Amino acid sequence: MVAIFFFSIGCFAQNENRIRQFRNNIASSDEAIQHPRRGNDVGTWMTRGKLFYDAYNVNIGYLRIGMSPVEARLYFREPREVIEEDGLEVFVYNQIRLFFDNGSLIKWDETGGVVENALAESMKAYDRARSLDARGRNTTRIADAFRLIGDDLEGKFFNEYQLLRFKDALNTALLRIELGNLIDVPDMVYHFFAGYMAMAQSEIDGSLWQEAIDFMEKAIELGFEDEGQIYSLLYNAYLSLENEERALSYAQTGFQKHPGYTHLMYDLINFYLEREQNEQALEYLEYAISNDPQNAVLLFAKGKVLDELGELEKSLLAYQASIALDPEYFDPYFNISVLHYNQGVKFNELANDARTQADYDMYRNQSDEEFEKAIPPMEKAFQLKPDEIATVETLRTLYFRLRTKFPEFEEKYNEMARLMEEAEAQ
Repeated sequence: MVAIFFFSIGCFAQNENRIRQFRNNIASSDEAIQHPRRGNDVGTWMTRGKLFYDAYNVNIGYLRIGMSPVEARLYFREPREVIEEDGLEVFVYNQIRLFFDNGSLIKWDETGGVVENALAESMKAYDRARSLDARGRNTTRIADAFRLIGDDLEGKFFNEYQLLRFKDALNTALLRIELGNLIDVPDMVYHFFAGYMAMAQSEIDGSLWQEAIDFMEKAIELGFEDEGQIYSLLYNAYLSLENEERALSYAQTGFQKHPGYTHLMYDLINFYLEREQNEQALEYLEYAISNDPQNAVLLFAKGKVLDELGELEKSLLAYQASIALDPEYFDPYFNISVLHYNQGVKFNELANDARTQADYDMYRNQSDEEFEKAIPPMEKAFQLKPDEIATVETLRTLYFRLRTKFPEFEEKYNEMARLMEEAEAQ
């Protein structure tokens, strides 16, 4: 065991020499496959497959996620330098950089290697060997080689994802799909991963939305099912292409299959809220609340929908229930105040249109009552978010309206007016 261990260290210490040797061997292999006789020999292609596979692993053959800096120093020797990058400890070597988080390797970045697309070339070589192996003498070896390539493609994919190289990860996923086709085992999981990477890249530049959809739909066709995420992703991808009908269809289908996946529930709620289809939104909100009754945000959303439907008493109850769960939640305080404020405006308009003094006085008093009810929740909202200009402006209006009835509001009005002037001057 000790001899093997030190042999590994010795091999890696000579990596640059090994890279040069690999490149020479690949050049020789390129000549061999062009030869009329050797190019049709199973052994030539088996050797080529192994050559490219080993070339891919020249820098990373000893790596594993979770290895410690101590292990890295044993296998790779002392790094050229150790730096910090994005809060991670980075070991810098000539051909590779290793990233550690709290003493554990989480990703690596090759800066120099033998050849690009080494695993793809290895796959092609073994596939060619298989086609030439009429008697099947190498069937087991080729199957083992494909399995090892698949394992390395998986590691490569997740490492590229960690590096946020979504296009590279997508290409690796496509190679894994190609491998699945070679062994006649269509890979539904990597169709999903390919779609996920295409979507991640599209979030950056909008370039691959349709590709993301195609891969994820193929994954579903092949039988892929998760807890519901794929349907939510398809919903968002179709929305990005402004195809609301298909987006809604996937959200509804996903919700029917996976009612416990909350993202789909929120997708549907937001879809209907954004289109002011409040009754449909309320239906899903009620379901969401029944599954998560301690969620203050859901109760606030219910209050907002009921408010827009004109169910003011029920709306007020929902807002109050939201506050009971989260006394520091700004939004329900603000909306309760606005609810009363709007009622005050409504009664004030009725007063202005009144034909008798009695009606005028009645509506005027009702208006003032609603404005009074609007002040405490808006003051609480101001306390929670003193820089919110809408809060300052509303309080200024309320204090001004009621300053005759409540003289102490004169000073508060002046303070809100000062804050408004400062905000407008900025």
